[in-house]
Order: sequence, then structure tokens, then C-alpha cells
Amino acid sequence: MKVSLKGFLAAFLFLCGLQNPARAAQEIYLSHSPNGKYRVVVQQVLDRRVGDKFFFRYPLILENAKALKHHFELTDGAGPLIKETDSGTFQVHWPSIKFEWAKDSLRLFVRMEVIDGIWKTFYVDVNTGKTTDVTADIEKDLVEKINSRGWDCQEPKFEIVKWVKPHLAFLKLTVICGKTRKQENDKLFYMSDSVLFDTVKGQSVGHCLDCSNDDNTTKKFEKYYLSTIPTPTPTPEETPTTQ
Repeated sequence: MKVSLKGFLAAFLFLCGLQNPARAAQEIYLSHSPNGKYRVVVQQVLDRRVGDKFFFRYPLILENAKALKHHFELTDGAGPLIKETDSGTFQVHWPSIKFEWAKDSLRLFVRMEVIDGIWKTFYVDVNTGKTTDVTADIEKDLVEKINSRGWDCQEPKFEIVKWVKPHLAFLKLTVICGKTRKQENDKLFYMSDSVLFDTVKGQSVGHCLDCSNDDNTTKKFEKYYLSTIPTPTPTPEETPTTQ
């Protein structure tokens, strides 16, 4: 009886999965933190078997590089990011994923293509082990304007301009648009939205549509930070009294 390499490998992985469901068949390194303490990998994990067919999951895992038992799952990789091979292994399509780490290595944005041409943005808090899909939150002002005008726009390009404060990220979303969805657009234009994301709250707290001067936008966003600092309550000795 002839058994293909792919079939043999799948059967072997299935048996391994029965013994240890969490065991990864293959692992590919994706990114590491600025301080080198953390890294992100994608693993091939046996999910289920239906007849002679084997189905795998491809979870993205953030782990402590020096203590691998300390790790947590970010999200599943699939679609454009993962390319399965005929031999039962997989490859990564590198243009489909981007990582933006904070300098302290405790905060991370992951931008991933989940369907051809469709991207999602995830915010990762390393301390809490929590991953949040923030796509709709950071793109809401941009989407509202595009829909209100009936423009035809591409998926936004995502970048971190700077960290205004250790917990405040200045993000920028840029799109290329045409003025109609009913026919091909001969003339295209750019539109952008500057977003202030508060990693403590886990959400955007400021937007500035078509603000081209990043320095001025930074100053505007810094005012938000100042507004969050509580005003000290004066002590009785400091409270002025009338004579």
C-alpha cells in the first residue's frame, strides 16, 4: 500500500495530537520585542480529523524567549498569511503581517491580512496577556466620512507615527480614494486620519482627519494627556481662608 508523504505526516501529527493536543507540529518565528525578551511565533497545531482529511490551526503565540512556558495566544493566522504546502507543512506570506512594538516591549500592535485585501489591527497588552481587535475603533471616523461622501477607497495603510507618552500611541491611517463607486475613477486622492490610542483604556481617544502636520497633531494629542492628570486636592493648610 502506497502512502503519500503528506498523508504519512498528517497521520503522524494526528497521533501526536492524541497524546498531546497542545503540541505544535511546526513553528515559524515572526517577530521579537525591542528588548529581546519576547517573541511572536506561529504554530501548526492539529485541530481535527474528518475521514482522511486533517485540519490544522495556526495560532500566533507571544512567548517569553527565556521561559517558553510563559506564553499566551494572540489570534489565529489564516487566509493570506498561511500557505499550506503539499507536504503537510506551511509557509508564511510575510507581506500579510506587520508588527509595531512599543519601546518598553510591553505593548504591541499587530496588523494582519485576514482575507485577501482585508486587514485587521490587534492591540496586545503583554502584561495582561490580552489581545483586542481595534480595527473598527481606530477606523471609525475614516469609514464614516468615506461612507457619507460615497467615495470608493482602498484599505487604509497603518503606521505608528510616535508614542506620545509610554501608554499613548499616535497612529495614522492613510487611504487612496476615488469620488464614485459607480464607475472607474480617473482621478485619485489621499485622505488620512490621525488617531490617538490610549493603551490603558484600550481604545482610541482622539481623531484628527486630514491633519497633515504631525507636529501640530502631537501637540493636540499631548493636551489630552494633560487633561487626564488629576488636579491635586489642596490640603487644609493650602486652602485659602478669608480674614
